Amino acid sequence: MAADFKAILSDLSSMSKTFHDEAVNYRKLHSDVAPPVAGGGDAGLDHAIKEVADLIVALHIGFADRLDDHGDKVTYAHDSFQRHDIDVHGLFEDLMVGDG
Repeated sequence: MAADFKAILSDLSSMSKTFHDEAVNYRKLHSDVAPPVAGGGDAGLDHAIKEVADLIVALHIGFADRLDDHGDKVTYAHDSFQRHDIDVHGLFEDLMVGDG
């Protein structure tokens, strides 16, 4: 196996692991982004504050899921490249398809 090929596979493995590790770390911050919601003394205000807090939590969870999805995408590209199903051009296409 060529050294360049091994380096690419190693980088892809490292990238995938980093995405997954950081998704776990980001999920651990849940209590920091979802503190207990204080009452405002008005039912309408309390409801609005709770809705905003729920939205922040949903965005937090969504971002962690997105990190995991990127890790899965890199793992898929790594495995395809390792099996020689794709070349370097195909590798970059696998990594970039649907990104945005």
